[in-house]
Amino acid sequence: MKNIKIDEFKNFKFLGNLHLANDEKNLFYTVSNMNLEKNSYEHRIYKMNLETKKSFMLTNGAKESSFIELFDGNLLFVSDRENKNEKEDITKFYKICPCGGEAFLDFTVPALVNDIKQISDNEFLLLANFNRQKELEKLEKELKDKEEKPKEKLYDDSKDYLVATEIPFWNNAVGFTNEDRNRLYYFNKETMELTALTDDITDVYSLELNDDFTKAVFVSNSYTGKMPLVSDVNILDISLKTFETIAKEMSFSYANFIDNKNVIAMATDMKEYGLNENNNIYLINTENKEIQKIVNDNFDMCMNNSVGSDVRLTGGKHTFVKNGFLYFTNTEVNSAYIYKIDKNGNIEKLNEKQGSIDCFDVNSKGIVYAVALKDNNLQEIYKIENLSENRISFHNDEKYTLSEVEELRFENDGIGFIGYVMKPVDFDPNKKYPGILHVHGGPKTVFGKVFHHEMQFFANNGYFVFFTNPRGSDGRGKMFADIRGKYGEIDFDDLMKFTDKVIENYPNVDENNLAIMGGSYGGFMTNWAIGHTNRFKAACSQRSIANMTTEFLLTDIGYYFIDDQISATPWSNYEKLWYHSPVRYANKVKTPTIFIHSDEDYRCWIPEGIQMFSALKYHDVPARLVMFKGENHELSRSGKPLHRIRRIKEIFDWFENYLK
Repeated sequence: MKNIKIDEFKNFKFLGNLHLANDEKNLFYTVSNMNLEKNSYEHRIYKMNLETKKSFMLTNGAKESSFIELFDGNLLFVSDRENKNEKEDITKFYKICPCGGEAFLDFTVPALVNDIKQISDNEFLLLANFNRQKELEKLEKELKDKEEKPKEKLYDDSKDYLVATEIPFWNNAVGFTNEDRNRLYYFNKETMELTALTDDITDVYSLELNDDFTKAVFVSNSYTGKMPLVSDVNILDISLKTFETIAKEMSFSYANFIDNKNVIAMATDMKEYGLNENNNIYLINTENKEIQKIVNDNFDMCMNNSVGSDVRLTGGKHTFVKNGFLYFTNTEVNSAYIYKIDKNGNIEKLNEKQGSIDCFDVNSKGIVYAVALKDNNLQEIYKIENLSENRISFHNDEKYTLSEVEELRFENDGIGFIGYVMKPVDFDPNKKYPGILHVHGGPKTVFGKVFHHEMQFFANNGYFVFFTNPRGSDGRGKMFADIRGKYGEIDFDDLMKFTDKVIENYPNVDENNLAIMGGSYGGFMTNWAIGHTNRFKAACSQRSIANMTTEFLLTDIGYYFIDDQISATPWSNYEKLWYHSPVRYANKVKTPTIFIHSDEDYRCWIPEGIQMFSALKYHDVPARLVMFKGENHELSRSGKPLHRIRRIKEIFDWFENYLK
């Protein structure tokens, strides 16, 4: 068996976008891998025959990260095989027969398309980027050029400045987005007609069609100046190209037709528990616009997959309507499962085995096919029927020396918790080992017993790795997840009690050689911990928060996230923001700390890391700041391969220096 090396993920296959063919005889899905030579990822479409369970690669352009199945059974995907995409605002769609053969260019859309739905042989609905500011500048230039003969510019300064007129004006993993909108369009590939169906201030998402392709339902919000947190559900009459709003004033995450008369939707009003309040499921009558909650109040779950891992890459379907049911993933304690619910509120759990369901599809008999993380394995496809789960793909068949994840139960404030401990590979009961407390992001996510490359790498190199889901985490209901106004208090206490329990139950953990690490919320908690305890001999803070005021004013979600989660603004209660800011306690830090940030991470922007780093250096605490160019908040999960390797090397070298 192979050891998990620092660059082992170069050998992993990442599966996603699972789709059951319309004839239900084949599965289509994408397989992605790293190309270290090009420092990039390659994506290809695969086909599996469900009778033989044999898979083969359908495309080899290495750019096919997603696709749809057309009415004629062919697959449509975005690519640029001629590498002649000189314009920034076009999208090329290629078509390939599932039986094999060469893909060919089917049509080109003069816009950057984010989603596409077929409504007839030649007609489509699209969601595509639109920027009002750029469009106005283009029109002004065209008018000016008509009025006078354009003069040759000695210097074009149009790219030398940016203009912001709203918040957020940038978004993580996207960049500067001022006045960008995801606009709904009608497109005819024969006539090349491209017609905008929504206005230039409306953002559209969750586009779905009814069974006869005469209507569409979509979620949207319209704004200027400041993006709202509530949204609308709208019904589009495709032939008339007009729509009406049937529900509003809630935060809708998904909506789809459950029958000819009703739309089923996931939403929260955020009134009881704020931004992190779990969704409810509603039935909306499209005729009289009555809205009715159909899920029982006792079903207090997130209705999403929040299980953390660093061995995923692409996405896929995890919420959809089929066979008269709404299917969705749901996080419970430490795992993501599949549920279905009908329009009467009858709900059923479809699998029981721990792990993570990353995307899935369902056939007409109710058999589920899912891309999942199970049994400490990498992603594979599983067939789920009558609660049993059987693996049917073997893309990641390499055998590794892995540390099994052991459960450790503990209590704090009368609440029961489950913690997880990974012993070093080749564990020797006569030796002491350094330990790493790993804190997840979110905070409304969870760690579970799924494959995590980073953790397995440290376990393969002589470290105990331990982690848990403190208060604020997902999977245990809305009250457990609610830490508004308490960041760094009850959650920090849970983590310290867990660390005490690990030391008590695992005497081979060297309590004098402990480290703490985490990213995002985990980065905040790392910053907080080193200012409130000296028990850690080293720390690694990634994509973190140091100062709640700067996080509020500088980041893409700060103005609403900090207001909600810290229960304060710089004007309503500045002292509370400062109280919950780790940089306030930097003068108490003794722990050598490495800070890792990305210069395009607008979720936890680089000034957060700079503040903590500068504060520690000012107080003569050993510190190192590593800034990755061209990366964002997703560095550890989907950053450039060589950057991901360097990131782990930086952490490993830091811990080796201070813990061994």
